[in-house]
Amino acid sequence: MAEASEPRRLIEPVIVVGVLPDQPLWVVQVAGEFARTFRAQLVCVTVDATRYVLQDLPDGTLISAPIDPESDGDEPMFPPERLEEIDALLEPMGVRWSMRELVGEAATSLMTVADEENALMIVVGTRQNGFSGAVRRFFGGSVAVRLSHRQYRPVVVVPIAPTEDERRLPWDADDVVDHPHGRHGGGAPQ
Repeated sequence: MAEASEPRRLIEPVIVVGVLPDQPLWVVQVAGEFARTFRAQLVCVTVDATRYVLQDLPDGTLISAPIDPESDGDEPMFPPERLEEIDALLEPMGVRWSMRELVGEAATSLMTVADEENALMIVVGTRQNGFSGAVRRFFGGSVAVRLSHRQYRPVVVVPIAPTEDERRLPWDADDVVDHPHGRHGGGAPQ
């Protein structure tokens, strides 16, 4: 006769989503839909690339400093109003969620949290146009590309503002070079 074993403790799956204070809530909504579908907890991660870690305390507290000593580092990284908007979006879905505020490089931080949480996947939004998007690209490059090349979890990229067919894509070269086999941009020879 087989012995009765202890009931297996169920571990709640986790999905990690990268969020920015000025990012459309669409990214969180899509991540929330995945979390609801997989019956997973959603861990929202925001990363401030303009700061760096001075000390990582045993209780998990990070002591950080701004890269630019002239900047005002006293403002909260994620405004409370934005947290309320996220809660108002996810609560009706029945999704449990939490927020982690980190400093440093975004892709590395997202990978670290995904490893700590043994996440099913990482969800990120596409790049934003404008000044804030340019600053983020300068400090961290494409988070989605870094994630897809530096870790093994699936990466879901949520379009924020898709480009119309006629518009130039962000990776299209601005300059056209003369090439021995014809004129082309920065891509492969034609």
